Amino acid sequence: MTSVAAVSDTEAWVAGVQGFFNEPSGNPVVRRRMGSEWKEYPLQGWSGSGGVQEVVAHGDEVWAWGVQDGTRLYLARFDGTAFQPVAPPPGVGDPYNTRLWGGPAGVWLQITVPGPGNEVQTALFRRDGDAWTAAPLAGRLQDGLSDLNARSATEAWTGSCRLNADTGRIESVVLRWDGSTWAALPPLPTEHCVGSVAPAGGGAVWALAWDTLYHWDGTSWTAAPAGPFDRYGEKVRLDKDGNPLVVVGYTIRYGPVPPLRYAGGAWQQFTTPVGMWTSDLSVAPSGRIWVTGSTRIDSPVLLTSP
Repeated sequence: MTSVAAVSDTEAWVAGVQGFFNEPSGNPVVRRRMGSEWKEYPLQGWSGSGGVQEVVAHGDEVWAWGVQDGTRLYLARFDGTAFQPVAPPPGVGDPYNTRLWGGPAGVWLQITVPGPGNEVQTALFRRDGDAWTAAPLAGRLQDGLSDLNARSATEAWTGSCRLNADTGRIESVVLRWDGSTWAALPPLPTEHCVGSVAPAGGGAVWALAWDTLYHWDGTSWTAAPAGPFDRYGEKVRLDKDGNPLVVVGYTIRYGPVPPLRYAGGAWQQFTTPVGMWTSDLSVAPSGRIWVTGSTRIDSPVLLTSP
């Protein structure tokens, strides 16, 4: 299981691949956990082998994307009984470079498209009714958006890297969307790009770089101390008390690692019933934490907080 999207204390969506041996083999999987039962729904229009890379959910909006036969992007929206294909914006390049986000600020899709000459460009779109509306932000960032996390219909945050035209240097940056435009905060004090963001309200935000977690209090950036987390940061979200939860993408040679929490100025490591590598984390509106990953023998794992 590569992705999880929490809906409530008792409901979440997961996505991945089954019967997997090597890319792009296997069959796509999107399943819904409701209470103590699993439900699976048809992926209409899917053909060939491959897996679902990501599922996102907010209210009645549930979307998923995957790659068919290693070459074709599959994008679909859940209509209550099945996932129905949705045409992506034209000109999709490498389908594996797709990113999808859903939340109170709507559904956002990032793809790569051919640019001038042999260049590849990153393009960002927001779903507007039954169409995609282009947003120019992605093209101004070094590698496009690394994450998008919204608190309301008019407050969304992202992070990445961008070229400072005045200095000619790449700088790490976090940006805030107010419903119409994006505005950048002062650059972070790191050479690493921002990989994930977690807005905390009141203009504050947490930003995760490869080796450090940073906090913006509205005035300045402060780095959290090193501890169990010192590299391979992949995702940050907040628990119900506003404490950052961090997914660390250690590879197998570093050993299993559950999610980490930074609270009260110290790092905490969650206790899990089995040793696991974490692939994704999602927090339900009520505060329950859902985590997907795998064990040492590559068995899929879905865990929730009490």
